[in-house]
Amino acid sequence: MKKLISLLLVVTLLIGCTALLSSCGAPKDAGAEIIVYLGDIVYDFDPSDYVVDDNEAKLLSLMYEPLFTLKENGRLQKAAAKNYRIDRKERTITVNLRETYWSDGRAVQAQDFIFAWRDLLLDPTRANPAAALLYDIENAVEIKNGTAGLYDFGAVAVDINTIEITYREGADVDQLLKNLASIYTAPVREDCYRYAPDCWSKQVDTITSNGPFMIKVSNIEETEQEDGSTVITAAKFSLTRNLGYHQHPDTVNYTKQVTPESLVTFWAGEEAVELSYSEIEGKTMFFMGDMTVDERETYKKKAEVNDLLSTYSYVFNTDNELFANEHVRRALSLALDRAAMQQAVVFGKAAEGFHPSTSGLISTEADTSAAEAELALAGTLPSKAFTLTVNNDEDSVLLANMAKAAWEELGFTVTVEALDYVESTVVLDLINADPQQIRDSLIQATVKDASYGTRTFDVIAVDWQMYSEDTFVALCEFTSDMNGCGYDFAADARRTSITGWTSAAYDQLIKDAFNTTDDKDAREALLLEAEQMLIEAAPVIPVLYNQNFAFVSKQLSGVSSDGFGFFVMTKAELKDYQKYTVAIIFPEEEEAE
Repeated sequence: MKKLISLLLVVTLLIGCTALLSSCGAPKDAGAEIIVYLGDIVYDFDPSDYVVDDNEAKLLSLMYEPLFTLKENGRLQKAAAKNYRIDRKERTITVNLRETYWSDGRAVQAQDFIFAWRDLLLDPTRANPAAALLYDIENAVEIKNGTAGLYDFGAVAVDINTIEITYREGADVDQLLKNLASIYTAPVREDCYRYAPDCWSKQVDTITSNGPFMIKVSNIEETEQEDGSTVITAAKFSLTRNLGYHQHPDTVNYTKQVTPESLVTFWAGEEAVELSYSEIEGKTMFFMGDMTVDERETYKKKAEVNDLLSTYSYVFNTDNELFANEHVRRALSLALDRAAMQQAVVFGKAAEGFHPSTSGLISTEADTSAAEAELALAGTLPSKAFTLTVNNDEDSVLLANMAKAAWEELGFTVTVEALDYVESTVVLDLINADPQQIRDSLIQATVKDASYGTRTFDVIAVDWQMYSEDTFVALCEFTSDMNGCGYDFAADARRTSITGWTSAAYDQLIKDAFNTTDDKDAREALLLEAEQMLIEAAPVIPVLYNQNFAFVSKQLSGVSSDGFGFFVMTKAELKDYQKYTVAIIFPEEEEAE
């Protein structure tokens, strides 16, 4: 049985003024409200932040839209871009935006993209490896390294609806356009960010999205506890139609761009509702983006499965004396039976390299003899005890216990630490100074701290986002000068990746690949050599290539997939949807008098 929980706990959102996010003025029969389960808890909805969880990435793909997207066959398709023109002599790409609006009704503008790219992704004080998506734009690398100013960036808003991009000498223009199809290059509203830079993406009343769907929380019920505090015991959470997606919000034919009125899930406070495949069979749910391991195995042939551009990985803290020894890291990698781990969680592929496009660099089966040989080369170890930190979900804990068993056979003592969330206090209204409690993923918070140089883990499990099908973008993350983690001006030094590992030889391979612009075969050879070096040094252990899977009711049609493996729900249609009204489960709120 799967615990049905919303994509986020409502208490992690500051409910505030939700009127802007409602479909005011929409006709009563506004299309299907489709009951879905999209995945586990997500605490943050910022496409420009450091993402380490596939659940978050999948949700962002429904809420935000970059300039382009990739079709399932990998072909580039215009999204927020209406058209574009390439001038190879001047090294420019001119992009004109289509008419489309944010979820609060404000028109999407060229400056929204520039702000997300220049002021957020490339800001040297903000760590985010997704910055590598932009490295083919003039001065992007220098800006991220702190050797050029933000306003040296080779992309500008010419006017409200036009972006002009100047790309670097020798850039692969086709690949740059594909990089701009990544959800991590979606626009961000500067006014929302400036209002609450630490939490704008964690509260309903400041989350604005430009994609087909937007967040709505309603039907909130609270129960007073004995100590006088209140606990939310029921709520309706939905991704509801953005009426301004690719059209004016007042357009009469408002269902043309987005067919369903909303995708609805729910939760019951800290209590969880048990959920199984019977919900699909019984037509009480029509899309399930996750399921327990046992039920996956039973119903796996009924699932729709896509490959994702992410790799479930174990990341070492090489500041730790034990993991500063590369023989130890290699031994732990060799001890893993990736094929068995894949079978245990049903979906996914045993990793054969770091990037999901790579094969043959890692054996998918354990090699205990080779692991023991590596340990013999490691010499005397300071300790053989360490902690493996993972997210507190069924898959992560299951895989962690399998890794623990394999590593303990080598003589290590392994503690599995499963993390949920961390709470913090923020003040939004500086006039009233009213503090609010918010929650963040503790895994994400730990990784972000590491990206700024504070590593508090021994080994940590993350969904390592590749950001692009181009291996260069992912491999940049382990360089000392192109990793996206920016510059520590106080220490007058570049930051390293979250592992702390660096290699001058590795840096040179990536730099050579970056500068090899006229020979794609030579570039690919350099990148493959760099990936082989990464696997050999093993600051990160690739475990599984992630897959996106869902169980879809026969009543639901129009669900497609994009080139990144995300499900597209824009044209989802529920047969006879009037029979399955959400109001039966969630009576509509009474209008305030």
